[in-house]
Formats: sequence, structure tokens, C-alpha cells
Amino acid sequence: MKSNADVEWLAELSKISFGKEELEKMSVDMESIMAIMDSLLDVKPVDFDGDGAFVTLDALRGDIALESFDPSLLVSQSKDATDGCFVIPKAL
Repeated sequence: MKSNADVEWLAELSKISFGKEELEKMSVDMESIMAIMDSLLDVKPVDFDGDGAFVTLDALRGDIALESFDPSLLVSQSKDATDGCFVIPKAL
């Protein structure tokens, strides 16, 4: 990661919070994760079954942000909603 600000941004997106020490540790951990992910760019694809069909990382689509759905519209489609939230039935 470039900075603690990047980790703070990811935490905000994930709706989690970190103390100062946790933020520092997470920044170090994210650096390690990013290094591992970057190493995948060096992996050569293998055609295991000989059909010539494999996908390289550069062939994947880009990550494009799109406009979000209106939350009230989504909740209105639910069979059961309370206070603007989905009600998930207990499965067990």
C-alpha cells in the first residue's frame, strides 16, 4: 500500500475501524499481500488440458466503478424489510 491512508480507505469501504497500532500493522500486512499479488504477474499460464483455453491476468476486464443502486429500491424488492433494512430469515 502507498500509505496508511490507503488502509484507512479500505477500512472505511469495509465498514471496519482500526486503532493507530492496528493501522500500522495492517499497513505492513497489506504491503506483504500486495507483493504476493504483484508476483502473480510473473506466473506463466499453463494449458493443462491442451485445448489452448486459458486466461492471462492482462486479458481480464478493468475494475470500473459504476453508479450504485438506490438502496430504497433494493429494500422495496424484499419480502421482509424493517427500518429500511433487509430481514434475513434465521436458517438454523
